[in-house]
Amino acid sequence: MITLLATLVGTSGLAGEPGTEAARLAATLTGSWSNAAQHQATPDALRREPAAGHPYDWLDLQHARFLPVAAPSINGEAVYLEWRAGGPEGPVSRQRLWVFHAGPDGRLTGMDFYALREPQRWEGHDTPDAFTALAPEDLVGYPPSCRLTARDGFGETTVLFVSDTDCRITAQSGRDMTIEARVSISAARIEYSESGRLEGGAYAFKVPGGSRYVFERW
Repeated sequence: MITLLATLVGTSGLAGEPGTEAARLAATLTGSWSNAAQHQATPDALRREPAAGHPYDWLDLQHARFLPVAAPSINGEAVYLEWRAGGPEGPVSRQRLWVFHAGPDGRLTGMDFYALREPQRWEGHDTPDAFTALAPEDLVGYPPSCRLTARDGFGETTVLFVSDTDCRITAQSGRDMTIEARVSISAARIEYSESGRLEGGAYAFKVPGGSRYVFERW
């Protein structure tokens, strides 16, 4: 899986936020997920490995695990995600921290997502207390304009989105790019997509190479 690291470390929100809807989302995500059904239904021509720069459409098989973490230094409801290629015993393909935020009324306001500076340090941990020492300096994030915001009107499904007209970063490679990301979460389904475009419009990356990942509980 292509890993993108931004150079700017984001800020996760306000200490002590009530996070009622944020906590609900964290609880909803908890557990194991797979896009096996989506992968099986995908035409053979698209079932191929990712490639840098998006030279072709693709969809690979991913097993995802989400774990809410106890990290006192991280503001908001933090969830560690670990994806493995091909199945639960496959190689790790993605590690991130998703942090959900709520306003004073407890309603969801948005989500920040972070890469980990030392991902191998956290690989395989499966208890919330294993992340107690996780601190902001362990994370690599996007600037505040890249926070995903919540969309209303989808019933039991929560949709968070950021547009490439709002999210602009300088990647660790030194290249300027725009980012677009969409996450849809319900009790039985997660949809995820993310892409980055260079100034000329070419893709720096696109995850997945088709329209989106569709995960179901595993």
